Amino acid sequence: MRQAILTGRLAFHWLLGLMLITQAGCSHLSRPQAGRLPGGSASPYALAELETWHLEGRIGIQTRNDAWQAHIVWNHEPRQDRVQVLGPLNQGAVSIVLREGMIYIHPGSGEAVLSREPEQALRERLGFAVPLYSVRYWILGLPDPLHPHVMADDTEGNPLFRQTGWEIGQSDFRLEHGYRIPGRLRIQGEDVKLKLVIDQWQTGIHP
Repeated sequence: MRQAILTGRLAFHWLLGLMLITQAGCSHLSRPQAGRLPGGSASPYALAELETWHLEGRIGIQTRNDAWQAHIVWNHEPRQDRVQVLGPLNQGAVSIVLREGMIYIHPGSGEAVLSREPEQALRERLGFAVPLYSVRYWILGLPDPLHPHVMADDTEGNPLFRQTGWEIGQSDFRLEHGYRIPGRLRIQGEDVKLKLVIDQWQTGIHP
């Protein structure tokens, strides 16, 4: 998919079956480059520097062969990102853990996978792939700081940007805990389109 955003040496262990992961070391996110950022707040870097946040929302996914909707819960922590995608009535649940170039996918039913090739692992398990390390920024309305981007506006005047072959559109901006974030996002690649509606967003907590 891409190289890891976080720096430092991390140990990725299996404990008590499959889901407990420990860390040896500490890491920090890189700042985005200065420029026009659609998710700007009092400080243009404030969102990127948040160490902990919790997001809940609804996601629609459309590929060339399929389309489905689900509930998404994303927990960002200094050491890892934990993502849960839940189908209707919690069926088809998928748990994902991201750390330093590693991805762990537990599909709920079936065999879990631990891989150093996140994009390939996602495609094999879910049938499509998205750059989750970049999505961690995109859902806050920020470009990934490790890749160049081009800013633009859509036909309704809402900001969007293009990055690494993806187009990220944003709308329905709102203030949450003093931060301006998009309430709706459209993330479109060559063979997959995601639509995300953010229902709840919190900072500085460990849900």
